[in-house]
Amino acid sequence: MQKSLGFTLIELLVVVLIIGILAAVAVPQYEKSVEKSRAAEAMIILKSIAEANKVYYMATGNYAEHLDDLDVEIPGQDIVFNGWRRKQSKNYQFGTQAQSVGGSIALANRLPFGGVYFMYILPDSPGVYCKGYTTKGTDICRALSSGNASGDRWIIH
Repeated sequence: MQKSLGFTLIELLVVVLIIGILAAVAVPQYEKSVEKSRAAEAMIILKSIAEANKVYYMATGNYAEHLDDLDVEIPGQDIVFNGWRRKQSKNYQFGTQAQSVGGSIALANRLPFGGVYFMYILPDSPGVYCKGYTTKGTDICRALSSGNASGDRWIIH
């Protein structure tokens, strides 16, 4: 009887299949964890913008139209989007639209702009809201919110 020194084709195929199944389960969970981490970082900046805007309101009686008016340092490069001065980092675009209809005192759009989701804080609301531009964005908002929704937006506390 001759002793086999290698693996059979069936054994190799089974190993490749098992690795493929594990990867199919692990990669989406990894991507979700990375996105939650990015969103958590953005929420810290978002809350800083909102707090600075509330201080600005107490001093002036109005909310700020632009980040430049606030006493807060936001990382990123200065840009102008639809007439609004904003800060843009690698993953988010930060700003405020307090003077527009339904104005938010802090806003973070996930880049690419209009492609995923955005988070915002309203003047008299205690939480952060998240609204998806796409199905993927809505799924991310749902995952960030622990299931709390108000209409088509998800509430993140």
